[in-house]
Amino acid sequence: MEATGALEVVTLGEALIVMDPVERGPLRHVPGFRKRVGGAELNVAVALARLGHRVGWAGSLGDDEFGREVLGFLRAEGVDVSGAVLDPGAPTGLYFKEWRAGGLRAHYYRSGSAASRMGPGSVDEEQLLSGRVLHLTGITPALSGGCRELVGRLAGEAGRRGVLLSFDANIRWRLFGERDPREVIGHLLRRAGLLFLSDEEAELLLGGNEPPAVERARERLGAGVVVVHSAGGSFAVDGGGITRREGYAVEAVDTVGAGDAFVAGFLSGFLRGWEVGACLELANACGACAVAVPGDAASMPSEEEALALIRGRRERER
Repeated sequence: MEATGALEVVTLGEALIVMDPVERGPLRHVPGFRKRVGGAELNVAVALARLGHRVGWAGSLGDDEFGREVLGFLRAEGVDVSGAVLDPGAPTGLYFKEWRAGGLRAHYYRSGSAASRMGPGSVDEEQLLSGRVLHLTGITPALSGGCRELVGRLAGEAGRRGVLLSFDANIRWRLFGERDPREVIGHLLRRAGLLFLSDEEAELLLGGNEPPAVERARERLGAGVVVVHSAGGSFAVDGGGITRREGYAVEAVDTVGAGDAFVAGFLSGFLRGWEVGACLELANACGACAVAVPGDAASMPSEEEALALIRGRRERER
């Protein structure tokens, strides 16, 4: 699938430089790191571009070497960055991964970053609202009061202009601190045409993560399609009822970015006009592909890789 024409999806968020340790263990003992690029919304943009869609990413980066690295990476992936801003007064955010016995720990250095200084008027809102879909996450409004105001403004304007709002809750507890995520992002759930939640997020935000509970919550919110995902599979609730699809069993190397790849897969199917079940299949396949490869944005799958996984399952089931 070749991406041509106007933007299909535009997303806003914080891009981060990722320091990936070359060995497992406490950071003080790690001899070195591989420098990569990441950030939830950036990952979605890269995955959509690799799936053949015309996509734009917007956000504020430091006017520094890391900011220029992010822009170069996105341009190389075919992502439109005309909505990106370089802030000379603040740095590009970064985080370090640490692999310990209990799994992955993420150490963020994003306080005071260029992205945290975003607010109404700081980015090109016309560019952000120029696609069929505006994709936002719960990470951005948790960064600062200005970011929260900007996201709320964009969500409201998308509704007025007929731009579909895709919203991934993507709760990062360290960013929320003592704030209740339900108070910070709850109003965005009601505006979403596509709402993505993990099992845990559905429990917190909807009051339950089983299909009947999600179905009741969808009716109460007036949301379009609500998608709940986990490692074992996913289900979607829309006006046609409940649709379930199993996940793919793969060896997990790095789970960071799996949810972003999942979201991009579902969005890709949606943009192609596929029925909900097919969208879930592509989403599950994309998430599985992502966990099998180390890295954040680098692990986002290509169209052929994801479709090959789907074809392989179908052939085994014959």
